Formats: sequence, structure tokens, C-alpha cells
Amino acid sequence: MVATVLGVAMAASLLLTVLPGDAARLMVGTEASPARYEAARKALGLDEPWPARFGRWLWAAFHGELGTSFRYPAFSVAELLRRGLAVTFPIAAVVALLAFSLGVIAGTVCAARPGSTLDLLLSTAGQTFLAIPEFWLGILLLGLFSVRLGWFPAGGFPGWGKGQSLSYLALPALALALPRLAYFSRLTRATMADILSLDFVRLARAKGLQEGRVLFGHALRNALIPLVAGLGLTFARLLGGALVIEQVFSLPGLGKLALEAAFGRDIPLLLGLTALVTAMVAAVSTAADLLYALLDPRIRYA
Repeated sequence: MVATVLGVAMAASLLLTVLPGDAARLMVGTEASPARYEAARKALGLDEPWPARFGRWLWAAFHGELGTSFRYPAFSVAELLRRGLAVTFPIAAVVALLAFSLGVIAGTVCAARPGSTLDLLLSTAGQTFLAIPEFWLGILLLGLFSVRLGWFPAGGFPGWGKGQSLSYLALPALALALPRLAYFSRLTRATMADILSLDFVRLARAKGLQEGRVLFGHALRNALIPLVAGLGLTFARLLGGALVIEQVFSLPGLGKLALEAAFGRDIPLLLGLTALVTAMVAAVSTAADLLYALLDPRIRYA
């Protein structure tokens, strides 16, 4: 995990150095004098070579200091990341858990009754939600539930602790959850279809066990490893890939913060975002790997 975070942070820092664009020029403007431009570069630390800048940033990061944003000099990078994470993390957690639980149930039911009317309806709905782009689904939800029905706010987020905070996150969470629910449903159905044809399932049914116990107590447990892997990847992608939905609903999350930092060539903020998302993705992936051994005892003895 540590090596992954360091490697990604180093690559991001190097790319931000060699890519075209200059944060100092954006700050002072194109008509500023050379002396003012050089003073801005020195104030931002851009006059130093890349190894020195990255080493200084890395040393400060080990001590919990991620620097000050170029774009928002009144705030530290850590404070900006905390504010963005307060919006993105709850959405990602709710979407991942909701999509996983409902998708597993729907996929198990479809696998138990292949070819039935319910199976065809759920499979068609899942294919539809997978085919619709997230931003277009978000716009459709806005048009129906905000503009026409007026049930939810059309965008923005007032902050936690203020009136009806959850109502501002309901439609973004739904737009993100529906395609992922369809993904878990299809993955569960395919995995369960293979497991239900194995000998131990036929033996459990021959013993007279109830169908619900056979499905959820025996077959589903053996299907959980690929599902848990999918859950980890889904949560990781939600943390770093909710940019489009956050733009559609004007949410001040990590995605919107990353876009503003990229437009402003805000190197400290971009590095902080990269390190944070990489660390969280690595932590989720490691947790999923450790969970495999709890789901399947054979892994502990391999």
C-alpha cells in the first residue's frame, strides 16, 4: 500500500511538472512583468527543481502537512480535502452498499428462476441502466423528480447539519446506484448459475433443505468472493470517478475539487487529491483481499 501511494504520487508530481501550463502565469496574468512573474514562481516554489519540490512535499506529507492550495490560498489542502470527502465519501458508501445488497438479492432470485418473467424483467432493466450514461441518467432524474414533481432539490449542497441535507444527495446517489445495482445483479446471476449446477447444491436439495437456505446459506456464500472483489472496485471507482455526477448536481465533492484544481494548475491540491484517493483505493483493495480469507477458509491454508 505504501509503495503504491508513493509511486502514484511521484508519477503525478512528475506529470504535473512536464505538462504544459504554468500556475504562476495563471496567477499573475499574461500581461504581468517578468519580475512579478518570477516573484510568483518563487512564492509558489516553482523555481526549484522537481526532485527538491517533490522531496519537500513528501517530507511534509509524512508529517500530515499537504501544503496550501494555489487556487484557494486561504485554505490548506487538508482542509479542502476534508470538505470534499465529507460529500463524496457518504455518497460512495451508500451507493456501494445499496447497489451491492439489492443487486445480490436480485441476481440470486434471477439465478434461482432462470427464464422466468421476473428474470426477464430484471435482466432487461439491468441492461437498460448499464447502457444509459450516468450523466444522462442524472439529467433525467433531475427533470422528473426536481423540475416536474419538485420532490428533491435540483442541485447544490448546503452542508451537513443544515436542513434537509440528505435530500440534496438522494438523486446523485440514485443516478450512481442504478447502473451499479444492475452490474451486481448480472454478476451475481452469472456466478450463482454456475454454482447452482454443482454437486454440493444438488446434495443440499436432496437432503430436503429449504430453497432459501440452499440459495443464501450454501450457494451464495461460495459466490461472494467475486462479488466482494467487485464491491471493492466499485467503491474505489466511486471515490475517484464521481466527477461527472458531481458536476451535473453541482456538488462540492472531490470530483469537482479535482476539476477546479486541474484548470488552475493547483499542484499541491492535485497531489493531495491523488495521494488521498490512491490511499483509499489501496486500503479498500487490501480490505477486500483480507476478507477473502474470512469468506473461504481454504484461502487461509493456501
